[in-house]
Amino acid sequence: MNFEFQRLALIGGLSAALSAAALGSQHTKVNSNPPANPQAKITQPATHFTQGTIASIGANEVVITKKVRGKAEQARFTLNSQTQRNGNLAAGTRVSVQYREQNGQKIAAAVRELTVATTAKPTKARSKS
Repeated sequence: MNFEFQRLALIGGLSAALSAAALGSQHTKVNSNPPANPQAKITQPATHFTQGTIASIGANEVVITKKVRGKAEQARFTLNSQTQRNGNLAAGTRVSVQYREQNGQKIAAAVRELTVATTAKPTKARSKS
């Protein structure tokens, strides 16, 4: 009888300890400073990148020719006052264009001339044995 009482006390003690641990782990911290408007997240449009040769360029637009699956295609990009322009941007110049799509238009964030050093593939240096 004494053995059964000890066994019952041990099981009861373990049950109480496990219940207390389970209740303690369910306690979650409440954020005391929630954002004023959770829907007010500012999302930036995706930025894309392409390369090609300038077919024409004006004050508000650049048109480049690029190869897609072996075929030449033209792409138009809107230029604005925030567009970064680097290098000699004239017809026939190889350029890279970083842009975002907004309201069905491709808005250029940056148009940069590609120099021979940036377009050439690096070669492995060979050592003489």
